[in-house]
Amino acid sequence: MLIKSRREEVELQQDQIITFLERWLNLSEISADRLSPVIYAVSRVLITRPLRLIYGIKVVGAENWPENGPAIIASNHSSNMDPPFLCLSYPGYIRWMGKAEILKVPVLGWYLYKVGAFRVRRGESDREAIRSAQELVEAGHIIGMFPEGTRFRDGHFGEPQAGVGMLAVKLGVPVIPVRLRGNDQVVRNRRPHRPHVTVTVGKPVDLDISGMSKGRSYREAARRIMEAIGEL
Repeated sequence: MLIKSRREEVELQQDQIITFLERWLNLSEISADRLSPVIYAVSRVLITRPLRLIYGIKVVGAENWPENGPAIIASNHSSNMDPPFLCLSYPGYIRWMGKAEILKVPVLGWYLYKVGAFRVRRGESDREAIRSAQELVEAGHIIGMFPEGTRFRDGHFGEPQAGVGMLAVKLGVPVIPVRLRGNDQVVRNRRPHRPHVTVTVGKPVDLDISGMSKGRSYREAARRIMEAIGEL
């Protein structure tokens, strides 16, 4: 039974690589080179087993994952490990919004660009990020983002950024709420730990907003997204 399980896991990983390659051949890439989906797929396979063994990642509501794009995946944020947790849990290719500061870090920034991340400047009206997101959506991609804009390590949620609501309203694509649990315990008292991590995926957020000014509709959309995450 164990051998069969391992064989099935290897076959699943091979199928995932093939799926990534097929999407790579059919989708244009924005803010990344043509090898980005391949590097993403290989990275995902190489770190899947260790992270699953360390954190025992469990996915609840996997049937709510989008089968393909365009869509937005929005999650709470407590750890630097959150993007890897989500990448391992979702079988497709996620184009992440990354903080400009992180993408400037030597080696790490280069790698993040190589797996398809695009930058966003926190606290600013970042037209470049909006334009990149628009182009990615038009190309059929899945965009990953954290509505809080930064990490909250105490397990509580922060206030969502209005910019997230603006993107959701402007792009007009399904927003899939995701809640991570256990991620805030990955590092405690500056020491690494091995909590069990659960990824709960919800149904698309209702963003039918009408009769509001632009600013108010963006704030309401951000609030609804964060509320949906909190209800999971």
